[in-house]
Amino acid sequence: MSVGKVALVDSEYDEHDETVTMLEEAYGTCFGVWTSSGGDEWLAAERGEGGEFSSDHCLEQLQALLAEAYDLKEPRALELPRGEQLLAVPLSDSNSEVRKCAVSVVEANSAELLLQLAKSKLRELEQEDDIKLLKQENEFFLKQVCDDFEELTFLRSMAEQLTLEDDANDVAGLIEYLMPQLGETASVEELYFLDGGMEDAPRVKQRWLSNPDFANRFEPRDLEQLVVQYSHKALERPVVLNGLIESDLHPELPALNEFVLVAVSTAIGPIGWFLGVNKVQQACAAGDEPYWQQSLVEFGTSEASLIHTAAAMLASHTHNISFLAERERMLVSVVRTLVSAVESKDAYTCGHSERVALYGKCLAAAAGYGAEASERLYLTGLLHDIGKIGVSDAVLKKEGSLTDEEFAEIQRHPDIGWAILRELTHLNYVLPGVLHHHERVDGKGYPDQLAGGAIPRDGQLLAVVDAFDAMTSDRPYRKGMSVERAVEIFKQGAGTQWNTELVDLFLEILPEIVAIKEGYQRPPLPQRVKCQGGCQIEQSGHQPANCQLACTVS
Repeated sequence: MSVGKVALVDSEYDEHDETVTMLEEAYGTCFGVWTSSGGDEWLAAERGEGGEFSSDHCLEQLQALLAEAYDLKEPRALELPRGEQLLAVPLSDSNSEVRKCAVSVVEANSAELLLQLAKSKLRELEQEDDIKLLKQENEFFLKQVCDDFEELTFLRSMAEQLTLEDDANDVAGLIEYLMPQLGETASVEELYFLDGGMEDAPRVKQRWLSNPDFANRFEPRDLEQLVVQYSHKALERPVVLNGLIESDLHPELPALNEFVLVAVSTAIGPIGWFLGVNKVQQACAAGDEPYWQQSLVEFGTSEASLIHTAAAMLASHTHNISFLAERERMLVSVVRTLVSAVESKDAYTCGHSERVALYGKCLAAAAGYGAEASERLYLTGLLHDIGKIGVSDAVLKKEGSLTDEEFAEIQRHPDIGWAILRELTHLNYVLPGVLHHHERVDGKGYPDQLAGGAIPRDGQLLAVVDAFDAMTSDRPYRKGMSVERAVEIFKQGAGTQWNTELVDLFLEILPEIVAIKEGYQRPPLPQRVKCQGGCQIEQSGHQPANCQLACTVS
């Protein structure tokens, strides 16, 4: 009886090439692969030269040997008549239904030594597989740490961006700034921002693409419908769906493989949505990915949490902007109330403060003030004469010339205004203009006799526009002069009473100033009216808006 040395068929060799090669190197002979599809019969896979069993009895022994080796998951040997050993080594393959064993005839004096050598080689192979898997896992976790660091860097960058004054009121600009960084950090192929809450249909407002070739993959209306479909779930938590390209869930979006949807919600409800479309695919180390490599091919907690955090920061920033805008509106209302209190004392000066504020805002823009600084100058103009509330009516309404004592009382109004406003922290920026709008560049003004560049810029600017309105407005003791006459006085006083540069700018924009003057109409004071039933709106507990008799306020 003889047993030939069995070689490998190409189609069976690929999966266990490394294992078989190491066995051949260890034993110095060729190994063949025998396979079984689940039945009792094992089939030889031969290639090249090799003998065959000459005895059916030996073949039966081989079949039993192969079954035993595979079932026990350890090498088994069969002694042959000529002192040789038939060695069967199981080849493990957890993902295949086909059982496989490497088989060869080896020369050895001791079957036990042969088995120990085979077992040692199998353990070595298993250890190498474990080491390889550990290396892959370490590389993956190193990448995960790097990704986490990038996320922290992005969130820190976003937090810093929220503190920049230039962008503080520009939500659209902030979204445009963060979209590329958020898209890259979250490893999405496409990132969309859609505005709109639950009552309004969402609309795509901004888009970021990781590759320009993706530009026409999706129609905005299809993505908007996708957001509508999952919006209720997204209000509770981020929505993540993977493996969509293999399902019929969204046939209208054939290129949609996975997505993550996050609501941008404030205390009053959602104001927008972040939609990340398709994960940037990354190569995996193995064909069948372990669980810890799933994040390389699909969206998971990491991406959803990152986008959710960015959305929460954006929502908080948007809420703060709304709060600040409301506070500014309240401040303006308070300012107008204070101004009305001052001007109610003197009918001839009604509208003066607002005209000065409008002229000042126009001149500030010409002088290079930004939009926010010009708006602050406007509020300063409204409040510049607030100190006159502390001046006696007799002095304010006197039709003749003022005595020295009376003029000294008038000169106190900048200090009084400063004292009134200094406790309003949010209005501190108006103090320089309120206190110094009567200073002169030659140092002969009041209250501090500042000269030249020592006078705050707001004070120098308001001095020009305040003088123009004073000269061209009617007073109890005189008629307002013409614009032409006021221009002559400005030219004469430039460099002594007023800043020459500001006077020149003012004369350049004079047509705009005159247009404001001629078009100005002081808003009428609110009038109280009665209900049809005769009740007064100031009655205790009365709410005009809820009155059944159409009680209104004009």
